[in-house]
Amino acid sequence: MKNRFKQAFLKDTLKELLSNKINLVFMLLALIISLTALNTIYSLGASAKKQVLDVLANLQFGKDAMLVIAGGGKIIGVTTTRTDTMKMKDVENIERLEFVKLVSPWVRGILEVSYEGFSEKMRIEGVTPSYSLANNWYTKEGRFFSEQDLKNMAKVCVLGAEVPQKIKAKQVIGKKIKIGGEYFEVIGILEPKPSFGHFRHDERILIPLTTAMRRVFNKDYLDAMKILFKENTDIELAKETIRGILRQNHNLYGIQPDDFRLITPDMAIERFTATTRILTVFLLAISVISLVISGVIIMNLMYANIEERAPVIALRLALGATPSNIIQHYLTMALIVALISGFIGWWLSLGLMQLISFFSPLKPLFSWATFFISLGFSMLTTIIFSLIPAYKATQIEPSILLKSL
Repeated sequence: MKNRFKQAFLKDTLKELLSNKINLVFMLLALIISLTALNTIYSLGASAKKQVLDVLANLQFGKDAMLVIAGGGKIIGVTTTRTDTMKMKDVENIERLEFVKLVSPWVRGILEVSYEGFSEKMRIEGVTPSYSLANNWYTKEGRFFSEQDLKNMAKVCVLGAEVPQKIKAKQVIGKKIKIGGEYFEVIGILEPKPSFGHFRHDERILIPLTTAMRRVFNKDYLDAMKILFKENTDIELAKETIRGILRQNHNLYGIQPDDFRLITPDMAIERFTATTRILTVFLLAISVISLVISGVIIMNLMYANIEERAPVIALRLALGATPSNIIQHYLTMALIVALISGFIGWWLSLGLMQLISFFSPLKPLFSWATFFISLGFSMLTTIIFSLIPAYKATQIEPSILLKSL
């Protein structure tokens, strides 16, 4: 008997919901747009964070590593001090520390690269043979630099994975390309690495550090170095020790600011998180506001529906329906709308993320937790904004039947 009553109740609710298709479409659209935005924003944030972590992991920038960047100031931004004070002496001093596994210094710049009619400015980095181990980045073809290349200031280069395609060269190993005003022999091609945003790792060209400093960039200072620590190293203690060495070598005393930046993986992740947090919160706030607006739209549409069906509601009350029956009826309508909107919003956000992935390096990242949270928001919104119209429906006087005759 109870099952029959429930079936009849649900059938009646669906019938009323479908009786005004325009109202139903507007209620669904209001929620679907909000939920699609909410799901997409959350997924974009999660995808961006995962990609940053993947990039750091692929470049072996884990808890046992640290970057030293020339020039003082914030982690990201304009330097506030000189940037020409980091020298090879700093590298040699740091390499002697017992807790240091290896140090990989480099210099970098943007130079014109030419090859058989191709000409474009590209990122050039001068590095040492330790670069491969420090960054977990090896050649897929050819070889990397040797200590002999470094000693002889050899004019050889290793290309990023996308460079051969960029310069339209099929067989480039052994060929010569022009970098700046010098010709370099290509001895290797790096394996591909994941990129983030506009920072593409595979579009760089590596040359020996000594060659870069003396023959290409004509400078005696470094732009940065990467330090790998031995296992079980106290990173904070190591950081302060290295900071002390650099300050002493750079003749910095007392309150004079550092003319370098020490960056650990945790600092890089925290900086990224802090940068994106404000934008994410802002966008989520907009989504929540749109969800509230959707709730208001649903509330007004339900008011209109109740006004239209006032005689029917009055008849039900006259025949013994309780206020709780009426409220349950309209809340069931709201939940049906919420469930339909939740599923459609979810699938639309999946499609939208797939579309975004075609135009950006971000890949879709979804979880069941995201789905159930968005579904919960949908149900909560519809329930809250349906309660007032539902309560109003219980206040309809049966005498209204006389007016409808």
